[in-house]
Amino acid sequence: MKGWDVIVKKTVGGLEWVGFSQKHPEKLLCISSQKITVFDCRNGEITESEAEYDEENYIALCAAFPDEEIMIAGQYGGKMEHASIQGDKVLIETSPEHITTVTFVPALGTGSVIFQNYGYYTCGFSCDGAYFMLAQDAGITICKKIDCGMKEEILHD
Repeated sequence: MKGWDVIVKKTVGGLEWVGFSQKHPEKLLCISSQKITVFDCRNGEITESEAEYDEENYIALCAAFPDEEIMIAGQYGGKMEHASIQGDKVLIETSPEHITTVTFVPALGTGSVIFQNYGYYTCGFSCDGAYFMLAQDAGITICKKIDCGMKEEILHD
């Protein structure tokens, strides 16, 4: 995706739910059947945490964010932001049962398909538009918007 760098590309076994913090938009909560972690989207650092979550209302309470309800989305429902405040957006195509194609459309430029397969769970932007996340059965990919044209390295594979 032009204008974005991959910061994290990580396999997550048993991935269930993800959600960006509104108060700390650089932080992404990841809930799997194995453990609960928080991804720092600035540098790719991953820390374990504790959380309780409500699968019917799509919210989580996490020890890393004690004064915030995190809106979550994943394989079983919920929704992430599909447009950033800067004008970038994603277009989602579905079959009757599954999301099959994700097209990333930058604020300036032409859209391109970034995912086309079975197994997509959710994707979306942080509230400040600086980070974009794609979750699927193979794991999580987190991208950071390039501010000054300098390319960052992939920190985790």
